[in-house]
Amino acid sequence: MNTYDGLVNDYLRAVEQALVGVPAGRRDELLADLSDHIAAKLAETRTEHGPGAPETEVHSVLDLLGDPAELAAELAAAERDAHSADAGPAVPIEINPGRKVGALIWVLITVAMASLLCIGVVLAGVFVFFAGR
Repeated sequence: MNTYDGLVNDYLRAVEQALVGVPAGRRDELLADLSDHIAAKLAETRTEHGPGAPETEVHSVLDLLGDPAELAAELAAAERDAHSADAGPAVPIEINPGRKVGALIWVLITVAMASLLCIGVVLAGVFVFFAGR
């Protein structure tokens, strides 16, 4: 491992330490993506300036990313936003027992009214049938 790899590893370690609130699996994915991004930027630098990225170029790539703690805060916020969008409402839905009883009463009233309507139609039909004789 050369000095440049050490700089990148130190940066990634600092980001990892700042991502304390993110679940371990997702934190590993974020760090892998960040590592790939840094490697791609350094590869661009190498193609522009020849093989081997000088320390100043590694520093410039890491400076573009910003402070590890600030980057981790942005990643954690994006993770929370993505998680809350996938999971639906952040506050759990509470079921109030009074609402269950009220809903049950309305269902019973509706069933009773529909039953009375059906009985009324049958009785009217019977009345019309016998009245026509």
